Amino acid sequence: MLTSRSLPGIRFDTVPLSPVEILPRMDVAVFAGFAAMGPVHIPVAIESVAQYAEVFGPDAPLAWDVERGERVFAYLGAAVRGFFSNGGQRCWVIRVARTRELETRWCQTTGGTIRPHELAVVNRYAVPGVLAFPADGSRLASAEVQARSVGSWSDGLRLQTALIVTGFELRDCRLMVSQPDTRISFHTAASLQAGDLIELHDPAASGMGGIKYYATVDSIIGIFPRRVEATLRAVFEPVSKSLESLPLPVIGEIDISGIAEARIHAILQVVESDSAAVPQAKIEFTITGSAGLMAGQWIRWAGHMQTVVWLRIDRLAFTPDKITPNRVNVEAIGTAWREIPGDAFGKWVSPVPAWTRAQSLTMDMQVLSEQTHIARLAGVGLTASHRNAWWRQVSDTVYYKHSDDRSVSVATPGFTETSPRFPLAARDEELGGGIPLAWIPLGVTTLYGEALAPLPQAAAPLERDGLSRFDAELFLDPDLASLRSHTLIEQAEAIRYLSDTPRTLFGIHAALSIGTGGMDNEASLIAVPDALHIGWMKHPSTLLPPLPTVAAEFPVHWYAHRGACTAIPDGMKLDKPDFSRFLDCGTRQLSAPTWKKGTDVVPRGMLHLEWESNESHAVFLLEEATRTDFKDAREIYRGSAREHDVSADFAGIYYYRVIAIAGDEWSTPSDTLAVRVRDDAWVMQPAVDYDESGVAELLHIHRALLRLAAASGEWFAVLGLPRHYRATEAIRYGTLLRAPSGGAGGDPNGLDFNERRALSYGALYHPWIVSTAPRLPTSPRANVETQRVYPPDGIVTGLMAARATQRGAWIAPSNAPFREMVALMPSIESSAWQSLQDAQINLIRADARGFLTLTSDTLSDESELRPVNVRRLLILLRRMALRRGARYVFEPDNDVLRRAVERGFTFLLTDLFRRGAFAGETPAKSFSVVTGRAARNGIDRDSGCFFVELRIAPSIPLQFLTIRLSQRGERFTVMEG
Repeated sequence: MLTSRSLPGIRFDTVPLSPVEILPRMDVAVFAGFAAMGPVHIPVAIESVAQYAEVFGPDAPLAWDVERGERVFAYLGAAVRGFFSNGGQRCWVIRVARTRELETRWCQTTGGTIRPHELAVVNRYAVPGVLAFPADGSRLASAEVQARSVGSWSDGLRLQTALIVTGFELRDCRLMVSQPDTRISFHTAASLQAGDLIELHDPAASGMGGIKYYATVDSIIGIFPRRVEATLRAVFEPVSKSLESLPLPVIGEIDISGIAEARIHAILQVVESDSAAVPQAKIEFTITGSAGLMAGQWIRWAGHMQTVVWLRIDRLAFTPDKITPNRVNVEAIGTAWREIPGDAFGKWVSPVPAWTRAQSLTMDMQVLSEQTHIARLAGVGLTASHRNAWWRQVSDTVYYKHSDDRSVSVATPGFTETSPRFPLAARDEELGGGIPLAWIPLGVTTLYGEALAPLPQAAAPLERDGLSRFDAELFLDPDLASLRSHTLIEQAEAIRYLSDTPRTLFGIHAALSIGTGGMDNEASLIAVPDALHIGWMKHPSTLLPPLPTVAAEFPVHWYAHRGACTAIPDGMKLDKPDFSRFLDCGTRQLSAPTWKKGTDVVPRGMLHLEWESNESHAVFLLEEATRTDFKDAREIYRGSAREHDVSADFAGIYYYRVIAIAGDEWSTPSDTLAVRVRDDAWVMQPAVDYDESGVAELLHIHRALLRLAAASGEWFAVLGLPRHYRATEAIRYGTLLRAPSGGAGGDPNGLDFNERRALSYGALYHPWIVSTAPRLPTSPRANVETQRVYPPDGIVTGLMAARATQRGAWIAPSNAPFREMVALMPSIESSAWQSLQDAQINLIRADARGFLTLTSDTLSDESELRPVNVRRLLILLRRMALRRGARYVFEPDNDVLRRAVERGFTFLLTDLFRRGAFAGETPAKSFSVVTGRAARNGIDRDSGCFFVELRIAPSIPLQFLTIRLSQRGERFTVMEG
């Protein structure tokens, strides 16, 4: 019998590969430091340089380095850029600053007092032409918003508004039985929705001159036509009509957003307007300075018989007060309306006006920066219940707020998300329960009007950033800063969950909020680059030298008639023409120009000079000098304009004077204007003073970082050294950091003998790197690439992340060139390399392949834990054990469980052995899993405990390879020794 045969050809049988364990991520980093914007003390997940710039903005400017002649910026952004450019894919960023909550905790711990001017604060903006109807029904106020996050980054932003009007017809408008003074109903075919703000006009008047009624839609009943129920919120009548019965002008008191001065007396009077339909008024008052007054703001005037008038400023005029110094007389003119109080609504709506048309209102908002549009919101709702309400735009603190179980970068439920996010947001205090019932756009027009700057603040920019005082308190949680590693995690959990008032953590300890700790914390690297600053102080006030009176040379024709042979006697001085002598009939004295602005301190850049003169047809000569006697004066402008912009690119003191010229007549020079040009109000402390105070602060931060990493068992800390450190200072600092506490001469804040293993959770890297700085669009030299010096934290962390992704966390992170580096600062002599290696400082040095490290040592005293890759491997094993061990919880404690646990962990370790994580030749020589009675006893079993010991032999990196050259005859032979 013939048997069937297979067809000729080649057949492939697919054999499934043995499953490979997906290892926990070991490439995610945490960076804590200073940023220009963004949430404070809240970890935010970042996956690209562009995303970092969107959330945290450009590098924050800090102070001026007098020794090097350069501005110092925050290092956080540079670290993140270095991380991504060297292979990193994901990191978490924590912006630190001195907030009120942080400072309050520190004061409770140390017994100090809060210094309000040092706290980070947020910029507030008055919304142009908008009034806010408060939630509690109290008096109307000017609507305000805030910047998205604290800090001075928003100083240059300007806010504009424009009204969007949609008209519709209505009929059968009537008062409702309940609350008849405020509730109305009507029928309409318009597509209104609950939460819409509508405006109804008095049919007896047309245009803006009529009475305005604003109401919010409460409910829609039916389909077609729809029955709408609404609540009347505000009523306004033209100021020209409301003040007809009052004696004018009227004296009252005013309130202005941003003006803290109390009880400002003011005079109100109606003025003639270009259009009879537009009611305008004028308010005159006197205040100290004019800061905070801008066209587009509201002035609330309260006067006779509780009359309240709202004036939107259209024009401002200032004149110095002749009686009181530093006081300014202000004249504000603009559109004005009288507010009808709520208890008088019945008078205005009963009987109900015969409304036949109304308008549904929304608003567009846009933000400008130096007259450049940067963001816009369209169709903003003016009530909290509107589908696109303004209050859906929340601050960064709310947007990135942690939930109870996981830290995620998502919007709070109920709030819309835009990308990029709008730079302004609703005020945090409003979201806490005080959201206004409505915004009333009484003074908003259909075209964008005046752009309003932030309301004035007294503190300097660095103070409002919360960075004016540099110390370890910026980076640490007050309740965890001094704890030892064996108690730190327990106390952190108690603060977050078990205390009477649970709270989030501050500084580097906020990293514990990434996930819930344990296997949910994906980060395994941590760095604090901004801890390496040497501190700053306020710029010492430079006293201007006294300005001597410079004797001006007078024209010859002031003494005698014009002519080639005219001479002036020696010692003759004139301050005006001598008309007692025979002079030309055209001789006259020109009045000297006067400066509009006095002595000032300005940053580098363009300096605007302005002067006044009574000579209408004169030409003006502007001179600049660096000496008070003007012996080095140079002409920088000649023309008929009364202003000029000067380029002040270099710090120093400059002197200016102006001379008026008409024909051959010259005026005497103006008074000397002294201008001090300097780059910052804050300057870096000298490096020579760092050892006195800065070392202790840096030790405090680094020790806290090592304790945090060891207590959690999750992180490896990348530590840097100050920029000015050479080999000697670096070795001395490493010795101080490893110095144990206790004993004669011991550091009481050092790591004690019970936490010496924490030294294996960190490594020191030095020196700093030189890299190309990012171009800043706001810089006057935006097209010029500059170089900056940064700590190595970011690039080293990026290399570790790349090694973990490409090859594994057990591979030593060294002998790989760093990217985007051009130099080292300072250059370490080769004679010091051996000393730095013996001190366990990983030196970054130049090589033919680029810039790299050839060591990867931790700070550990134990030789087994000295390699960085060994500690990283142990962190990986801990994560794998937590992940796999969770499946065995609540399993019956018997031999079946023992065998299952042994088999499961053997599988894991075998997979790591195949990848090269262990040193042995075979699995048996590389690791062992002990689960028998040798690792437990009956007491443990009765208490529900099950112990597993994982004994491993980590792979050690090859550090030396000896190559021997030998010659036999005429040939060279190369062999390994």
